Amino acid sequence: MTRGRSLVRHFIFDTLASGGCVAECVCSTSEQVVPLKEALARDTAYLHPYWCELSQDEVIDGSDEFFRIHGASAGINALWPHAPALRLAIDTVRRERRPSQLAHAAVAHDHTRVSRVLVLPGTAQSVFIAGVPAAQTRSRDRALSRWRSDFADVVSAPRPQQQRIGDCLALLVAHSGASHASIVECVSTGYRSVHCACTTVGCCDGIAPITLPLERLSFAGETSVTSLADGTQALVHPLGGPNEPLCARALVLHPLDVSRRAAIERMAGMVGNWIGNILRAADAMRAAQQRDRLYAEVVRAMSDAVLVIDDDFRVRQSNAAAANLLGARPETITGADVRDLIQVSANDGEIVAWASLARPGDTSRIEPIACALPHRGGVAMIKGSCARLGEAGDSDASAGTLVLVLRDVSHEVETMRRAEWAATHDALTGLHNRVGFERRMSPVDTSGQLICLDLDRFKVINDSCGHAAGDQVLRAIATIIRRHIRRLDVPARIGGDEFFVALPQCPEDVALNIAEAIRSDVEQYAYYDERGETYRVSCSMGICAYHDHDSLQRARADADAAMYSAKRSGKNRVVAFERSPQAMARSSDVHWAHRIERAIDEDRIELWRQPIFDLQDNRAKGYEVLVRMRDDNGALVLPSEFIPPAERFDLIGALDRHIVSRIARHFSDVLNGGRYVSINLSGRSAADLGLAAWITNCFEQADVHPHQICIELTETATAVDPTDVLTLMQTLRRAGFCIALDDLGSGVASFATLRDLPVDIVKLDGGYVRGVAQDKRAQEIVQAVVQVARSHGIETVAEWIEDEATLSWVSQVGITRGQGFYLGVPEPIILETTVDRLYP
Repeated sequence: MTRGRSLVRHFIFDTLASGGCVAECVCSTSEQVVPLKEALARDTAYLHPYWCELSQDEVIDGSDEFFRIHGASAGINALWPHAPALRLAIDTVRRERRPSQLAHAAVAHDHTRVSRVLVLPGTAQSVFIAGVPAAQTRSRDRALSRWRSDFADVVSAPRPQQQRIGDCLALLVAHSGASHASIVECVSTGYRSVHCACTTVGCCDGIAPITLPLERLSFAGETSVTSLADGTQALVHPLGGPNEPLCARALVLHPLDVSRRAAIERMAGMVGNWIGNILRAADAMRAAQQRDRLYAEVVRAMSDAVLVIDDDFRVRQSNAAAANLLGARPETITGADVRDLIQVSANDGEIVAWASLARPGDTSRIEPIACALPHRGGVAMIKGSCARLGEAGDSDASAGTLVLVLRDVSHEVETMRRAEWAATHDALTGLHNRVGFERRMSPVDTSGQLICLDLDRFKVINDSCGHAAGDQVLRAIATIIRRHIRRLDVPARIGGDEFFVALPQCPEDVALNIAEAIRSDVEQYAYYDERGETYRVSCSMGICAYHDHDSLQRARADADAAMYSAKRSGKNRVVAFERSPQAMARSSDVHWAHRIERAIDEDRIELWRQPIFDLQDNRAKGYEVLVRMRDDNGALVLPSEFIPPAERFDLIGALDRHIVSRIARHFSDVLNGGRYVSINLSGRSAADLGLAAWITNCFEQADVHPHQICIELTETATAVDPTDVLTLMQTLRRAGFCIALDDLGSGVASFATLRDLPVDIVKLDGGYVRGVAQDKRAQEIVQAVVQVARSHGIETVAEWIEDEATLSWVSQVGITRGQGFYLGVPEPIILETTVDRLYP
């Protein structure tokens, strides 16, 4: 056998000496041709059990003996620092492609001694090294094998985790020859030992302090050796994971037997990695428990109801607010079917499936919706959010979980409903007001008849008997109207004594009969004052037909014109509108249109102003610009007379531009003594796409900064032309102008869409402010408006403050500004200065 091995060895060298390539083939004693690697693995296994194949930068193959000694991750740079002769031989063989041999070499950090070393050229740039490990190396290898077996027994033992960690450290101390092994962690006050083992009896009962100079230790990077002040060395193995370049813990072994460094590093690595995985898992569990406790505290402290529901719609977790909302005891909620606790209904009353409330992985809002609460009894309006955490069937334990965050908003919804009803209905008669009527009739999507009713001699009762008597008469007229119209008809009180009734799908003859019945009953009605005197009223009525997609404003203007024809014809009669040029020429609105056009052309539109007071310091903060018109005879005409026909005949845009132009030209006179000027624009002007740019340019040319101007648009305008008005508001606000919503409370927009309107100020409708100190219903509405405005950070102005009681009440509820005859009456603006510029 020995002779055969020697023949193989000599053949290898003879082949190489004669120029042959051992990498390609080697002839054995039986003269078979085999690859060199196979020859090393088989034929020379006894002669050279230690061999490896090297490329330029790495070990690409090796024998079991090689990897058992150096480890599976052995690298070139770790092998040759203590074997310069071997490294030189490798370079020579790689360059000359001839074999070489050494008597012995010491490789790797642990000085593994290898004798009878062969260095053989392989393929391309690879080199083979073969040799026989020294007896000491084999002994160390056997010791490492025993270590692996003992380590496997310790980590698999059925003992508590902490005890197994201590046993592993003790095993490491016993096999490494060190006196101390500790798991050290970095804390805010320095370092502390969380686990340790040592050769001194009683040193490591549980957690023991570390006496080494830890400030010199480094927990970052790979395993390292640190020299300590006493001349000894300590091995530091960081316990971070693969994605943790900086670690808070390390395994420290002291003192280190340098001659066995490689084997000890391998043992320390195995122990450190196993303990590191355990400690990281414990950290993750503690963090998860801490998150769970924090989540539980947050849920418990929430004022909103929280319900966590599983795939089977069983409640797994809830808070005290949920028990209050559902009207059930907390112990009965957990495990209960949520469908037995709360039933969500759609607008049509159908029960909504819980599974449809949110898609997996998504969160959806639950707008105020009616929910039946069987345990509490009755129905509540609920809003909140619903989130589904994942797909049902996912491996995650939380997959399919539904999280509900709910709040009872019944009171808010009822307050909103009452406020919206009040905003769209006349408080005196209960009929629709202007906004409610336009909302019901816009867009016009059917044909029918429109009645315009105006009372005759009503002013006599108002002036003679007072407003209370007038209010009683108006309520009686509203009752008469209701008595004769159909269920689908839409009655409204538009002005002081002006009513409209829309009759959808109604022929003209039927409408005339209804109108005549109303006129007859009004004529027979009598009001008796306290003295027993009798007052009678009558009504003039106009009727016009409207059709699909007709303009409501056009239909109202036609009915209005027919009503004025009835008044001219002697009052107390019904007149149907005639669509002829002669009839239109006779209409009063056409007459008004000509008067307005002449007033604009002849500069007979006057500027007045009324102060707006800061209710905190009782000082005028700004002025609202009001307008008056002088007729041909020089008489003063109020805006309530000429603004409606200007809007109906599309003159309001020209009128608005004329007013803004005059304000800009005489701005110093208008502003005199104030900080800002408030200007009213008609909502009809919002359709003028160039208006915002024109206004901006107008004040730029007058050297007036936009922050000194507040543009007022009525709430009615936002309901009738919402898109155009919103665009106008946004454009002007971006240019720096302040935006105010006027007559808030007269329409539905104040409550439903206020959060979407770009406004800085809201002005409460004077109809609710006047006498609010004595009117509980008006107080509720005003408080609701103030609450909504305050929640959006919007300033509030109360109009029509006419006495001390009203001023005191509005100041107490938090309204910041006020306006009215009690604070300051409108006065004409004396125009002395003029900016000499032309305006487009």
